[in-house]
Amino acid sequence: MDSYRGIVVSHTHWDRAWYLPFESFRPRLVRLVDRLLDLLEDNPAYRAFTLDGQTVLLEDYLDVRPDQEDRLRRMIEDGRLLIGPWYTLPDLFLVSGEAVIRNLQEGHRMCEQFGGAMPVGYIPDPFGHFAQMPQLLRGVDLDTYIFMRGLDRETKERLGAVFHWEAPDGSRVLAVYQRKGYFPAAALGHPDIYGRFDGHAPKPRLAKQRLRDAVKQMAPLQEDQTLLLSNGFDHMPEQPELPSLLRALNEQMETLTLEHGTLPDFVEALHREKRDHGVFQGDLLGNADHPILSSVYSTRMYLKRQNHRAQQLLTRYAEPMSAWLDAEDVGPDARPLLRHAWKKLMRNHPHDDICGCSVDAVHEDDEARFRQVIESGTSLLVEHLEHLLTEDGFQPPVDTGPRASDVWVFNPHPFRRTYRVETTILIPNTAGKRGPVPPVQELSACTGDGASFDVTILETEDDVMRNEYLEQTWGRRYRIAFEVEVQPLGYQLVHVYEDGPYDPPPAQGSADENGLELQNDHYRVSVENQSVVLRDRELDRTIRDVLRYEYQLDAGDTYSFGPVPDHGPWWAALDTATVHPTRPDALRLRHVLSIPAAYDRDEGPAGTTQLAITTDLALGPHRALEIDVQYENTAENGRLRAVFPANATTRSALVDGHFRLAEREKPPQQTPESHPQRYEGYPGELTYPTHPQGDFTLVEGDGHRTWLANRGLPEIELLHPEGDTHFAVTLHRAVDKLSVHGGRIRRCQAGPTVPTPGAQCKRTMHADLAYGTGAVSRNDAVRHARAFAHPAWAREMPFLPYIDSDGDRPRADGLLALDNPALELSAFAPAPHEGTQTLRLYNRSGVPQDATVTLGFDATAWCPTDLHEQWEAAAARPIQDRTIDLVVPPHTIRTILVR
Repeated sequence: MDSYRGIVVSHTHWDRAWYLPFESFRPRLVRLVDRLLDLLEDNPAYRAFTLDGQTVLLEDYLDVRPDQEDRLRRMIEDGRLLIGPWYTLPDLFLVSGEAVIRNLQEGHRMCEQFGGAMPVGYIPDPFGHFAQMPQLLRGVDLDTYIFMRGLDRETKERLGAVFHWEAPDGSRVLAVYQRKGYFPAAALGHPDIYGRFDGHAPKPRLAKQRLRDAVKQMAPLQEDQTLLLSNGFDHMPEQPELPSLLRALNEQMETLTLEHGTLPDFVEALHREKRDHGVFQGDLLGNADHPILSSVYSTRMYLKRQNHRAQQLLTRYAEPMSAWLDAEDVGPDARPLLRHAWKKLMRNHPHDDICGCSVDAVHEDDEARFRQVIESGTSLLVEHLEHLLTEDGFQPPVDTGPRASDVWVFNPHPFRRTYRVETTILIPNTAGKRGPVPPVQELSACTGDGASFDVTILETEDDVMRNEYLEQTWGRRYRIAFEVEVQPLGYQLVHVYEDGPYDPPPAQGSADENGLELQNDHYRVSVENQSVVLRDRELDRTIRDVLRYEYQLDAGDTYSFGPVPDHGPWWAALDTATVHPTRPDALRLRHVLSIPAAYDRDEGPAGTTQLAITTDLALGPHRALEIDVQYENTAENGRLRAVFPANATTRSALVDGHFRLAEREKPPQQTPESHPQRYEGYPGELTYPTHPQGDFTLVEGDGHRTWLANRGLPEIELLHPEGDTHFAVTLHRAVDKLSVHGGRIRRCQAGPTVPTPGAQCKRTMHADLAYGTGAVSRNDAVRHARAFAHPAWAREMPFLPYIDSDGDRPRADGLLALDNPALELSAFAPAPHEGTQTLRLYNRSGVPQDATVTLGFDATAWCPTDLHEQWEAAAARPIQDRTIDLVVPPHTIRTILVR
């Protein structure tokens, strides 16, 4: 019989908030760390303790116990308390790729302050792992990855528990799959791996049996003789008696030698064995031994939309403007405020938060933090505009008279783009604070070069007050819309002015005996026979039933959708269609769904309710039909989806993934009846038909492409792959419990059965989508989708009455252009050191790509770097004529610094 070396790693897996709110868990954490410091100081035989791989726990502790910082730091420096490499433990598919990078960066930054990061890529419990993760880990000097969920059965049988995980660019890490989870030696000597064991003395007999069972299941999956026997579980305390217990067990166990160690000890032992290991490529989304819980993509969809908005605000708007102003030495350093906003946002990224699978109080806290991130980021952007006015000033606009206002329009993409912008302006009263209000006037606008264009007045209100920082101005408020072209990653300062008596424009959406219609150069959209019909003018092709709404009952929970096959689905009926009441270039539809008001798992459907769905349709500048959806959800335990034709027969689609386009294939349908063995035994989870997506999903047909872009709707499914294939994107999924057992996709429990009334999403729900199709290239389709998902940021310029804001800065300019559409811009942000900017891009193609980056500001040198983003003088290269020429290998994430 083989002999094994077991490294027993003491730890606790600490969900900051889950079945209890954060502040209910924090006292337990504080007492745990207090005891750990005493234990580590008093008992040298207690080797070490791992603080769950996330450094935010240090802040959570020190906020209450700042007097213990020196003791804490000493234990970390001595290698007795292991921290990092993460800031928080994020769900990896529901946050952006850039957010994952910032998480690793912040984790390492904090670890450096406290004595160093644990040099192991340890993330015990997210619901899946994306394919480019090895490249990110290598970017912060990590060569191993220890995980639990995600391995599929075929890969487990082929490669076992230890293998090389290879990213699309070829980066590799040694991956270690924890078949027994992060708890094979949890509560060692106690009756179970989890529970309150106060007053119970650990028994060597129980510990011996637990370890034998663990080795029996773990050893067949690896040729390596070193086993990772993690001694901890969710929120479990330390076992101070562990050293003596291990000594007693070593005297009794013949084929297993136990050592109290650390994750680095385990990794070092694996490397010393020098075994050959196979290679895995791709996402880790399987459920061989642990449920993957993929329906969290649609739980509490309002959180996903708020996260999209907050991430976008930081990476697409606040950071690029901060980097530009830092390069031009305008205004104070934005780095402290950006770091503060990112840390607050990342506290919403642990899986029990962003996945929506916690008690309601947890997500009420999340919503407050999302709001604070948006407030902080917006305030920083306004500050930037103030400093542009006060320190440099802009070239004056053409003379249009005093009753005017300037609107800042910012394009977050490194390519030129035309946007339809909606914003508000205020024209002050001529007679002061509460003087007579002038009547509504026609509005016109002009660009920086003086070219004029039309402005649509959507709404207007008189005798209102604009209340900004230290400002209260009375006047007439206009909500306006216009289209304007903006340079790559650049701005346009649009001058809006009153231009004579107001004459309401005629509706552009027309109505006649044939129905309602919109049209532009690419499409004609009409409402015919209770259906939305789109005609692709270039291909001369008509697509019917472009938009439908499907509702299904849900007997699941916050983790898994639970189909109810005996009832539904229900399809919404188009009730009314009109020209939009305030947008002459749009149509407004009203769909009605008569559905059960609720569903009870024992009693079945109960009552009836009606969902009235308002849909606004417009043909915007993104070569797509733009769709704005709003409704008040009054139904419980159900799922609402919007369904669109894919214009192809296909089992697979390309979805926007983390630093790549990921192919997602429709899996064969599984039911408890068709796969009883998979359903009955643990993990008791069948394959989910839905997939995660980022900004869009794309299907490539015969001579055309069809794409569906979104703003914060991360769940997609391909329907009817053998015939008339459709996209089904989830708008919301409503459930009443944190976890239940016996669903038709997942049988086992995934957490405690506690009520989650907030997860019923009985609130106003909103969704933004764009549906495009045509004979366009993949690169063009991606750019259309990306520009919709992340539109221009527009805001009226600050009111500074005593500042002469006239200067030399142009009223339109570009900050950064990227000439190769196969490359994506991931970040343009201030680097760690002032005067240095980070530029990160990636090649989503499978071939090398040449690119020229053109800067809109002066810079003298650039250098390649990794994700630590440190300037290397020896690698620096000069910048000539504000351009940088790059060659980016296939699927590679490339980070450079500019100064």
